[in-house]
Amino acid sequence: MSTRDAIIAAGARLFSEKGYEGMTMKQIADAVGVTPPAVYAFFKNKEDLFGQIVKEIISSHFDVAAYHTEMLRDKPVKDQLYGLIRALFEFQMREKLHTKIFTRLLLFPPKVFRINLKEELNILAEREWELLIGIFEKGMRSGELRPGDASGYARAMLTLMDGLFWQMQRCEESVFWNSFELSWRQFWKGIEPLAEENRR
Repeated sequence: MSTRDAIIAAGARLFSEKGYEGMTMKQIADAVGVTPPAVYAFFKNKEDLFGQIVKEIISSHFDVAAYHTEMLRDKPVKDQLYGLIRALFEFQMREKLHTKIFTRLLLFPPKVFRINLKEELNILAEREWELLIGIFEKGMRSGELRPGDASGYARAMLTLMDGLFWQMQRCEESVFWNSFELSWRQFWKGIEPLAEENRR
């Protein structure tokens, strides 16, 4: 790991523990084992470093979505959608520090930070929305989904994911996955082909 990456990792860990106001550049330098001037050689101030942490957290989330969208693109649409959201929550379960930082950003955004965090998070949601629209449009063309509004389907799925994210914060893992499966089945029933629904 490069010194720059080690500084970002240490800053991320300290932010998750102490928040933006509670962490200092000296603490970050001490955690990496370098002097404060060495930190300032890469980042002009704490805000600059924090901005990079935010961008990496947000981009890593989208990278997971984009990777699994590509990996699953030859699967049936039902499997693509299920596999994508399952992979995202498995990532969040596995990367506990990432999820802790993401949650802190949502609940306690630093007041002095000039980057509009809501705007950054909305950009992430829009990029995920565009990925989902492509899958829903493909599913309707192939007859794997009932005809409808791909944009609306994508928004509904993002809303489902938001709800599951907050449930993940307060539930035991086994309880969460039970809720995940139940929620997925109900969502799928709303978009599956009418002929498939009528056969039941």
